[in-house]
Amino acid sequence: MVKFLQTIITIAGFIVPLATLFEAEGGTGEEKKEKVLKALMEELDKAGVKLPPWAELFKKPILSLLIDAVVNYLNRQGFFEHGKDS
Repeated sequence: MVKFLQTIITIAGFIVPLATLFEAEGGTGEEKKEKVLKALMEELDKAGVKLPPWAELFKKPILSLLIDAVVNYLNRQGFFEHGKDS
């Protein structure tokens, strides 16, 4: 279980720059999330980051929930500026 949590923390570190990149590109929240999810899966494969075998069966839903959690946290911290003029 510790290894799984360490992997989740590692994956969260990939989400922040991807979310920032796709936030800058604009689009709806769902569109940005799909872009982050696709890019995240590609980057994790390139980096060789793997979930435990039992979790690989649920990879997309796990990553989707993790993206939601990270973006929610970033929003609460004021990381993203929504609806403000540049």
